[in-house]
Amino acid sequence: MRGTDEEAFRAFVTERQTVLRRRAFLLCGNWADGDELVQEALARVYVAWHRITPGAEAAYTRRTMMNVYLNDQRKRRREILTDQTPEPAVTDHDRELALTLTELLKDLPDKQRAVIVLRFWEDLTVPQIAECTGVAEGTIKSQISRALAALRDRLAEPPLTGAGAVP
Repeated sequence: MRGTDEEAFRAFVTERQTVLRRRAFLLCGNWADGDELVQEALARVYVAWHRITPGAEAAYTRRTMMNVYLNDQRKRRREILTDQTPEPAVTDHDRELALTLTELLKDLPDKQRAVIVLRFWEDLTVPQIAECTGVAEGTIKSQISRALAALRDRLAEPPLTGAGAVP
């Protein structure tokens, strides 16, 4: 990479690092995985920097980040066996505390989570999301619809009573 390209890349990263970390946090659900996602995406953007059209750096980085995230999620779907039992059911007061944006997003399938972050966090339009992800607009619309329905259902769930019993 030439010196001017490297300077432009450094300036881009300095300017956008906060936005990139927040997007990655929303996708991954924690800062550690989010930071790894940003690092991997920026490494790929660095290699391709000379090919990126001036002014399209943010869109290229966003798409790269989404591709890295979705590819990583596909790899992680393997079953992990442990010798530990699952955590106990949450209590009523814990349930209210746990209903945060991150918790709601964590329960969505990966593709739905990605389009929700792009649509409502990044404030992209459906055509922009379709371009960013390489998926048809109709599919994006249905993914957003299903994700919002799942979030509404989750928010409408009655609180648990007792030790996780349903009345």
